Amino acid sequence: KRNIRGKLLTYFELNCKRSLQKTFIIPFSYTDLADYLSVDRSAMMREIKYLKEDNLIKIENRIITIKY
Repeated sequence: KRNIRGKLLTYFELNCKRSLQKTFIIPFSYTDLADYLSVDRSAMMREIKYLKEDNLIKIENRIITIKY
């Protein structure tokens, strides 16, 4: 994917398919996640905030729930 939203959603979907649930725990820090996705951490955190506002995900610490 080319944009940050696409990269995040793809990563979230892959982890949900792997765990066979809509909820999963990010196995590393947000800084490491940004490095893994090859994006800027502050831009990634902003996009996560927008995903929460759009009611696509729910986040508590590093526990992510996909709502779609």
